[in-house]
Amino acid sequence: MNVGEALEFLNDRLWYVALILIVCVGVWCTLRLRGMQFRMLPEMCRVTFSDREGREGGLSPFQVFCVSMGSRIGVGNITGPILAILVGGPGAILWMWVFALIGMATSFVETTIGQIYKGRDHEGNYHGGPAYSVSKALGMRRAGMIVAVVMMLMYIVGFVSMEMCSMSEAFCGAFDFEGNQLFFAILITLVAAAIMAGGVGRVAGISTKVVPLMAVAWIVVCIISIAFGAEGIVSAVVAIFEGFVNVPSVVGGGIGAMIMAGMRRGVLSNEAGVGTIPNISSMASTKHPAAQGFSQSLGVLIDTVVSTMTALVILSYADIGTLVSSEGESINILQAAFSDTVGGIAPYLVAAFLFVFAFTSMMSDFVIGENNLKYFSDRKGAVLRMRIAALIVVFVSSFVASDEMFVVVDIMLALCAFINTYLTIRLGGRAVEAFKDYVRKKDSGVEDPEFTGACLTDSSGVTEWD
Repeated sequence: MNVGEALEFLNDRLWYVALILIVCVGVWCTLRLRGMQFRMLPEMCRVTFSDREGREGGLSPFQVFCVSMGSRIGVGNITGPILAILVGGPGAILWMWVFALIGMATSFVETTIGQIYKGRDHEGNYHGGPAYSVSKALGMRRAGMIVAVVMMLMYIVGFVSMEMCSMSEAFCGAFDFEGNQLFFAILITLVAAAIMAGGVGRVAGISTKVVPLMAVAWIVVCIISIAFGAEGIVSAVVAIFEGFVNVPSVVGGGIGAMIMAGMRRGVLSNEAGVGTIPNISSMASTKHPAAQGFSQSLGVLIDTVVSTMTALVILSYADIGTLVSSEGESINILQAAFSDTVGGIAPYLVAAFLFVFAFTSMMSDFVIGENNLKYFSDRKGAVLRMRIAALIVVFVSSFVASDEMFVVVDIMLALCAFINTYLTIRLGGRAVEAFKDYVRKKDSGVEDPEFTGACLTDSSGVTEWD
């Protein structure tokens, strides 16, 4: 067994355990919150789209929501559902839905925890996430340092590399000319430098404009493709439910493979339960931690809608048996589906969406990296060095892609899931108390409830909610 095979073996075993833990925590959160994700959808929409101004001039909940959706909605929403179908059959998409419904509760709890235990840098900007919660709430400073380092490596090195690789391949495939790889590497690096120079504020400003537009545009393009698909929307939906009951014989591993494929693609797309989104959501300047929890819970739902549209495009185009037994790459399959409906522009269309999805994810990666860097230092020199390192990663990864590195990132994400599971169980009760405080004040007629640490049975480590 070589190094690559050993890493794959370890990765698969870790994710079996991680997924079980994430699902169990999701069920626990759903029960503790009494099915909040089914009852509070109108409130989720209200707090997300109406609260556009943060407290004391900070980032508004809507700005932070857009940055976090830039992280959630990425290349995985294009390739992930196709891979789920290839590995687990059409029924895997239904399991992706199941995980999303559970994950909405998990996302609420982990986000609310991050908001409760957030802090400020020397400029007065908020920061938070698992590293800060571990340190402030549990007093585990060294553990927080480890979490912060893992998050920085995973995002600034790992995810940025994968996203740059996807962008480079998409553009080089669509625009074939001599020196195209170097040209696009330089172009992408320059654009990334311009964005990073403006800091979190510029990322938030761009995300607010681009992320909603790209999500709507993808859904519209998918609807057009589905409408002209050979199989049609009805056949696609029927295939999902039939695949849930009768697993195609070509799916190795049967129902187990279907469940694992659906849930794993779900968690890698919407990120509920792994503790990554609180790194962004904790930056929101909001009146109540639960409000940001509602917003990020809605984010899981929207992310799943985007992924579902991709799945429906494929299932409305291809024969199910042929698709599941196909040895083709996910992007090639998607291009074939689009080519059947939109013609020769399909490669350019897919390349354009891959670029936008990957770029918004990359912007969010920078934000998460800097957020965890502030655990150690928020001095401008340290931030500048990280930005330079990130730009080097952007440029180099446009030429070099290592499958082993991608597996290492996957392993680190599984480790984050273990840490976040522990945090959710230890501190989830505080999030539930914040939820009850919010609901109680809403029921008493308060339009926008405000939070104080006094509503918690234990407010130790809470510094920003006097």
